[in-house]
Amino acid sequence: MSEMAVGARRPPVWRTVLLIAVCMFASLTSAVFSEWGQSSGQNALAAFGVILIAPAVPLVLLWRHRAPMTVALVAAGLAILVPIGASTALVALASLIARRSGRRVWYVAGAVALALTVTAIRDLLAETMAESFLKTLLGPLDAPPTTAVTLSWWVVPIAVAVALVPAIGIGLLLRARRASRAAEERAQVAGQRTEQLGDELARQVERERIAREVHDVLGHRLSLLNLHAGALEVNAQENDDLARSAALVRSSAGQSVEDLRSLLSVLRQDPGADHGLPEPSLVDLPGVIDETVRTGVPVSATVYLDQAESADPTLARAVYRIVQELLTNARKHAPGQQIRLAVTGGPSNGISIDARNPYRPPAGGTPGRGLQGIAERVELLGGRLQYGVDDGGATFRVTVTLPWREVG
Repeated sequence: MSEMAVGARRPPVWRTVLLIAVCMFASLTSAVFSEWGQSSGQNALAAFGVILIAPAVPLVLLWRHRAPMTVALVAAGLAILVPIGASTALVALASLIARRSGRRVWYVAGAVALALTVTAIRDLLAETMAESFLKTLLGPLDAPPTTAVTLSWWVVPIAVAVALVPAIGIGLLLRARRASRAAEERAQVAGQRTEQLGDELARQVERERIAREVHDVLGHRLSLLNLHAGALEVNAQENDDLARSAALVRSSAGQSVEDLRSLLSVLRQDPGADHGLPEPSLVDLPGVIDETVRTGVPVSATVYLDQAESADPTLARAVYRIVQELLTNARKHAPGQQIRLAVTGGPSNGISIDARNPYRPPAGGTPGRGLQGIAERVELLGGRLQYGVDDGGATFRVTVTLPWREVG
């Protein structure tokens, strides 16, 4: 089995501080109840060194998350060389088992078991109770520290098992908890994804229903309009103006049918897919102006755009739809009146749209949905929209300023 990291969150800082404090106390206890800790005279320097090393070794636990295997091996090696006990190595081993799996983890567990065995044998070989923690713990209660106590060799494997088994068990328990938490998180993500897919499916079903309704209602009406306009055009050959109007109605109805089909294809496809539908561009602006002129509305238009073909499709589509909506609003609110339109700009200063028509107060006294739609488009592109009456209340004017965006 290869080495594997088990996903886990870092424990709180207070837990690390508590573990270090406990290991410092255990290391100092082991150092004091040792032959080195009881040295005097010429060996006092060794005793002083052990007392200094004992509280310093547990500080390696600060790196037990980043390098748990290295920390466990270092702590085990120091426990073999210096009589400071194996408490730090046991904590590091538990952390290692909780975060890693594989053969090398159990090799490290063997090294910690060796450190525990050496520590227990060193403690068992001490002559007096003052030099042995096990003898102090298991010796006569009322005996002085200088009393010599003999313990059975069975104490060594028992002491190793009592210390090692809980450390391994705690590590396995922590690993299981982390694995369970990771599984819960994956299940939660899967549940959220399932809910998202359900919502997308519901939206797609609703889009299909809307598409069917639109097709059945508007498709039928537009087809009838196209048919009657064609008949009117044929029967009005003697009246040129009427024939031209009928031809325009028939052409517009046919184009509306094609637009309706394109929109329905969008509704019926994946919203995130590339539908390959033709996008309006800045070079198409004269076409939308000509459509208004063909309806008999006088339009005075100026379109001057520098590097129009390099504009970002999102910007080009917004400009096209805004101009289309402005012309529609002008025809609706000031029928038969002249419309003045200017579309200018380029990469250096962005695009400016200026539309003016004679002012006719709306029935509701508030801007309609057309201006609201324009405002939304302008806001999305980070532009500016201004509208209101001008020329002493005789003209309704709309100005739009959009920052330039090139194809990225």
